Amino acid sequence: MPSRLPQAALAALAGPLLVGGAAKLLTPASRLAWPYRKGPLRAPLGPRLAGGAELAAAASLVLLPGRAAPATAVVTYGTLTAVAQSLDGQRCACFGAARLATVGRAHIGANALGSAVAATLLACELPARPRLRGATAALAATVTAAAVLFADRQRAQGAADAVERCQQAVAAVRLYVSDNCPACRALKQLLGAMEPVRQDRVTLTVVGSGSELPPEMADMSVPCALPVDAAGDPVCSPVSGIGAVKALIDTIVIAGTDAPHAA
Repeated sequence: MPSRLPQAALAALAGPLLVGGAAKLLTPASRLAWPYRKGPLRAPLGPRLAGGAELAAAASLVLLPGRAAPATAVVTYGTLTAVAQSLDGQRCACFGAARLATVGRAHIGANALGSAVAATLLACELPARPRLRGATAALAATVTAAAVLFADRQRAQGAADAVERCQQAVAAVRLYVSDNCPACRALKQLLGAMEPVRQDRVTLTVVGSGSELPPEMADMSVPCALPVDAAGDPVCSPVSGIGAVKALIDTIVIAGTDAPHAA
């Protein structure tokens, strides 16, 4: 009886594909920080194509016998590795609207590892075991989804805590956004509803990738912001995410002479 370990290893590779594919299909395109602005992969069709391809690959890993399944995994994770390399420094839409770090070495390495594991399985005898593979894939998908949700909440909570811990006077905010960021567009609308004197204290910079952010913000996702004092020097910690950035802008100290006067 063939060992169950190779079967389980193969099926585990389907877990992240299931979560990523479902997230892209179920999340409205307007909420996705989708990196492709032109061509057939632009939103809203691009996320649907990518999500459908990931789900199809996951199904293949569960159902196909012999070397077909690991070969599919090699191609799928090899493609994801190449895509991650091409998007290095850009916002990650890997798992829908989750607030994850920008694409970097961790994303590239994880996909490359998946491709390497699949390549080793090409030498194994893998008869079709849909029940075993299906159960393992479901477990891997559950673990992946839990990890994504945990990381998403940790980033949101960390940003909120950073704003609360700031005890220094914030005179202005340097705000960094990108053109393909739905949260950035929503934040701009919120900013437009603020009093003009507060808007004047926000310096807006449009970036194309994480590599264009200041060094201390290189691993952050847009929108992100850096608080500064009256001299223009950074104070406290930078934050990312629409909620944390909005809270930071609200802490800007408006001097009496600058504050709006009552009618």
